[in-house]
Amino acid sequence: MAEAGQQTDDKTKKARLKKEIFGKEGYKDPFGRFGRGTGFQAPPAGYGDYAFILHILASLSDDGRAGIVCPQGVLFRGQPEIEEETGDFDARGNPTSVRRRKADDEHVIRRALLESRLIDAVVSLPLNVFYGAGVPACLLILRKQRPVERRDRVLLIYAARHYRELSAQNELRPRDVMRMLVHYHAYGDASKAPSLVAEHSRRIHREIDRREADEVGRLEAEYQPQADRLAALGAALQKAREKQRTAATKRDKTKAASAATKLLKQRDKVASKIAERDERIAEARRSAEDDRADVSAVGEELVALYSDPDELLKHARVVDMDEVEENEFNLNVPRYVDTFEPEPRMDVDEALTALVDAEKKSEDAEATLLGLLQDVGYAVGK
Repeated sequence: MAEAGQQTDDKTKKARLKKEIFGKEGYKDPFGRFGRGTGFQAPPAGYGDYAFILHILASLSDDGRAGIVCPQGVLFRGQPEIEEETGDFDARGNPTSVRRRKADDEHVIRRALLESRLIDAVVSLPLNVFYGAGVPACLLILRKQRPVERRDRVLLIYAARHYRELSAQNELRPRDVMRMLVHYHAYGDASKAPSLVAEHSRRIHREIDRREADEVGRLEAEYQPQADRLAALGAALQKAREKQRTAATKRDKTKAASAATKLLKQRDKVASKIAERDERIAEARRSAEDDRADVSAVGEELVALYSDPDELLKHARVVDMDEVEENEFNLNVPRYVDTFEPEPRMDVDEALTALVDAEKKSEDAEATLLGLLQDVGYAVGK
């Protein structure tokens, strides 16, 4: 009974606390972050995304900038204020009145962020790049003091195409990061693309070099005991062979030979571990070299991309606030960036050849099955 009474007291305290902290006007935050003391609506109780976003915004300095990873739902969830029919009709069947439905809280907050010119860019990310989160994610970039030429614009980047697919979690490669960096810093200005490509190529190459050195150093440290053991076994083996060579009696020679054979087996076993280390180091160096080559290739691709405005629209686009307002402050990236992936073109001759091969395999399989059925006593007629 004591435990039941304690649970009842806890529920009462929680209910009282909820009533004190949450009210019709939203969360009563002592720092004025969420709906009180700010120009923003209180975040809805069912979603914590905008509470998280507004907390970070309130924590920024006057010239601060933040990149926030969010589910893509924050870009479009929530409906604007709309007029709805009440269901009353006149004698002719025409609606007699309408009512206004209030805008959803998330829509109100997103609109306030946009009208305050705080959203600098939105990056649509690939699926499953964060462990345990399979929902589509985006990177929301907030900036308090934006350049004048950017204030009435929003950059939208579609970066969901480029990633390395792994079994448990997808990965953004250095070249994928390169694309996002160039798009963001260019902000639609094609004249900046060549210099930005050169700058970020150098930066990412240095990061690849550092990562390669770290990986090689880690592997060398991991296998250092085996390397020390191999050196010790090599010295011991050399002494055993010398002892075998200088042995005075047959018994001593045989004993020294047995010891040398034992040491040789131990050395070969440890040497296989060192060979494994060397292969892993070589793989790390190959991977780093491939990444450097890929970053350089993507740099050339980006320079060409910014010389073709139509092609650039499939990857990134700077949108005026007027267009965002026309779309009811919906920031879903595919509304503005051409994300359509055309079907690969198929050669007709190759398709016909594949069809003939498939039909031949089907006929062969059918003949084999009929033969097996006849062998076990089934009379199968066509």
